[in-house]
Amino acid sequence: MADDKLQDDALVQGIMRDQARMEAERMPWESVWREIDERVNPLGAGAFTGGKTPGSVRGAANYDVTAVEGLDRFAAAMAAITIPRNTQYIRLKFGDADLDKLPNVRRWCAQTADRLHAMRYAPHAGFQVQGDEDFRQLGTYGTGALWTGERPGLGLFYKTIHLSEIWIDEDFSGRVDTVHRKYELTARQCAQQFGEDALTGRMRDALRPGGNPDAKFEILHVVRPNREIEREALDWRRLPVASIHVAIADKVVLRRKGFHSMPISVSRHVTGPGDKYGQSPAMKVLPSIRTLNTVAHTLLRAAHKIVDPALAFYDDDGISSIITRPGGITPGLVNERGQTLMARVPGPEGSDLPIGLEMMEGERRVVRTAFLEDFFKILTDPSDRMTATQVIEMIGKQGVLVAPYAGRYETEKQNPVTQRDLELAMLRGQVEPLPEEAREAGAWPQTEYENPLTRMARAERAAGLARWIEAMAPLAQVDDGAVFDHIDTDEAAPGLADVLGVDPRWVATPDKVAAKRQAREDAKAATAGVEQLQGAASAYADLAKANQISEAA
Repeated sequence: MADDKLQDDALVQGIMRDQARMEAERMPWESVWREIDERVNPLGAGAFTGGKTPGSVRGAANYDVTAVEGLDRFAAAMAAITIPRNTQYIRLKFGDADLDKLPNVRRWCAQTADRLHAMRYAPHAGFQVQGDEDFRQLGTYGTGALWTGERPGLGLFYKTIHLSEIWIDEDFSGRVDTVHRKYELTARQCAQQFGEDALTGRMRDALRPGGNPDAKFEILHVVRPNREIEREALDWRRLPVASIHVAIADKVVLRRKGFHSMPISVSRHVTGPGDKYGQSPAMKVLPSIRTLNTVAHTLLRAAHKIVDPALAFYDDDGISSIITRPGGITPGLVNERGQTLMARVPGPEGSDLPIGLEMMEGERRVVRTAFLEDFFKILTDPSDRMTATQVIEMIGKQGVLVAPYAGRYETEKQNPVTQRDLELAMLRGQVEPLPEEAREAGAWPQTEYENPLTRMARAERAAGLARWIEAMAPLAQVDDGAVFDHIDTDEAAPGLADVLGVDPRWVATPDKVAAKRQAREDAKAATAGVEQLQGAASAYADLAKANQISEAA
């Protein structure tokens, strides 16, 4: 039987009341999410209706796939600017500036950040795949949940939880601090996850010989702030985040645990006043998506009528059927004079396919903009015919476009996930302990990110430098370039490389720059010495020749 020590009827009743309230709050959103599933993300269609038959065609009612393709680009754009795999974008620092200056602390921050990045992108962790799924949920529903956990013997793993399983609640500041997850497990899976001793009577019956180990049971997992922390306890009661698994049908607690940090991080794309769940790009342009499908359907029907029009007969007497395939023979279709007894029905009067196509293109632009299609212009525009200033300004514009969404993702998702990674890594000894100086100060590291988004934020300054140089070019013709002495090239060159996303390994360090300059000066000195020797030798030869001429005279 389930562990009697875990049972608390009042706790379970309170959890079920909270679940009922949260389900009522989420219900108005679900009809919109179902439509968006069908129109934007057919792969997920059916999640809010209990699923569809395996192998069934999804999205068959769509006549335009602009939004479907846009979702892929949105996920790719957000991933590229916030969590680029090929860039070590995690930075750790302490809030105390004096502490950050200590060499030992700086070394720990750099090494630990590198280790966290390597752990996150280990093949078994699955962060790349699950991160993409998370962004797809943000683009579809406006709300995404990512679970960070551990596998015994392997380490970190990540899993995106579909919104159909998630209900959320906020704290006083609007941050998501409570997550309810309702999902199904078979009796066999329940035994694997919770252990046979924790199972309910019905679960145990299903596992007995002659039972049905594949019988499914609904489980409710509640993760919320621990409301009664006991600092002296040695178990879950002393931890700030409580985790409770409840068998819904039996109203039995299967497991109680605790966490140092939130294991399920929830982010929203955009929220409106009073909204707990986010608004997605798909929801923003849903009217345009509907219009596109309606117009596309109408144009398809009109084009079909024009290409394959209806047939008209004066009298179908004796004509049993019409053979319209190439080479087909239809008897009785002509009279004795060879005149055809059939005519094509003219196309719809006033039909104008170009106008319909123009309408569709206008709506497509709206949808593509919402799904960050403009972000990809920097990849497709002919940059080889753009000046450096134009390239930098383009980067800055893309940053303005995506910064509000990416910034919120960083606050609600990246920071909690990174802090969770750090805590698990430290608990398992996968990174070095905090430096002694940090422990004495009672400090905990903060997280920053050095990704394409932060570079985009700095692009405006780089664009200002490029415009400044271009503006000074006419002045340089007057004073032989002396005006450029105002530019600190040693600071500007690395800054431009950073904004343009140049691989840091390709940028010379200050020591290497100094060595190159010294080598250049040495080469110049050596060249000058050779020229002086050549000049002296030439002068000596001229003098000797003059002496020979004088002696001959």
